[in-house]
Amino acid sequence: SGVMMASVDGFEITIHGRGSHGANPNLAIDPINVGVHIHLALQELIARESDPTKTCVLTIGQFMAGTAANIIPNTAVLRGTIRTNDKKARALLVRRMRETAERTAAVYNATVEIRTLSEVCPLVCDKSVTDDMLRYMGALNIPNFTPYGGISATGSEDFALVAERVPSAMMYLGAGYMDERGQYTAHNPKVVFNEGVLPIGAACMAHCAVEWLKENA
Repeated sequence: SGVMMASVDGFEITIHGRGSHGANPNLAIDPINVGVHIHLALQELIARESDPTKTCVLTIGQFMAGTAANIIPNTAVLRGTIRTNDKKARALLVRRMRETAERTAAVYNATVEIRTLSEVCPLVCDKSVTDDMLRYMGALNIPNFTPYGGISATGSEDFALVAERVPSAMMYLGAGYMDERGQYTAHNPKVVFNEGVLPIGAACMAHCAVEWLKENA
């Protein structure tokens, strides 16, 4: 119960500079150089401006610029995400990300265009609904199956938009392996999922729906 998964605010920062030949960098406004400084400045938002008691993560996952080794391009693009488990921390980081990008670019005579890629709030589970779901699943006679609560993660899930409006619970279904097949995690191209858990997940969903309707319909 409580905050189960972090918010996610995806962003794209397009840096507009001025291209030039690599032999004449003084004629350019190098967007790659500006992008490097923006990236470094954004990390300080976590290190020096975020409440250390809150979960706050800022990641730049893409940096795209240029087509040749000897040409300074006109533009560069940074794409990343901001994740938090706190509304105030989220608002601060989203605002400061924009200010940091704009002001850092201005130092180097560049400009930025910032586009929002996603806006998802933290996933907050309802304690009463969560307790009911754990009780329902605990009554199932499934070998080696142990339901338990109290899970949280810095990942995000757009089901949070539903949970913001309707009392909700979310279930993680463990789909890993305990042997060498389980050495790679999600989002790794070599990950292997144990599809044998699919009937367990379907059984839990159906059983919880039926039991909840018995008690609440």
